[in-house]
Amino acid sequence: MQNKATDLFSDWAEIGRDKGMANAHGPAVTEIISSTIDGRKKPFSFIDAGCGNGWVVRKVRSMPLCESACGVDGAKAMIDNARDADPGGEYYLEDLFSWVPDKKADIVHSMEVFYYFTKPNLLTKHIVANWLNPGGTLVIGLDHYIGNPDSYDWSKDLNVHMSLLSEQDWLDMFLDAGLSGCKTWRANPSKDFPGTLVVTGDLLV
Repeated sequence: MQNKATDLFSDWAEIGRDKGMANAHGPAVTEIISSTIDGRKKPFSFIDAGCGNGWVVRKVRSMPLCESACGVDGAKAMIDNARDADPGGEYYLEDLFSWVPDKKADIVHSMEVFYYFTKPNLLTKHIVANWLNPGGTLVIGLDHYIGNPDSYDWSKDLNVHMSLLSEQDWLDMFLDAGLSGCKTWRANPSKDFPGTLVVTGDLLV
């Protein structure tokens, strides 16, 4: 039987591996956030789906135009760490598949989360329908995808479910959820790494 990803990440958070994850993903997330937020002239609200210890929420909330930023995660120890680091922040211990925010957001971001779901297409539709403001943007980063061979064994190695999909599969998923202007690109590539696959799309007004 495979382990639950939320249990795995909760275990990691308890031994401090959440900090290493944040450091490892930092360069790609910085690119993703910059590409999404740079050029905006109006204040925006932000939700981080699968926020871990909340480092992205804190990063975005410090930006001048950010009106609000919150995070949601299904791993208890991750949320505990987020709340310890940022007692005044908004962090929710919830299942992403069923959680609905009190207020929709202009930007929904997620890093290394969607492929842990057996039906990421349904998660995408749920977020577009219930989390995202008209005119808003959904943007996700993925290191586990067809095109990054080093990631193919991760599911077996960690004994958790991971949906191994192609760039086109993810693009079609965003389109099928009703998003427009959908596109993909790679963040933080190197000689040994093809880069984080970034998928983004907008909800038309």
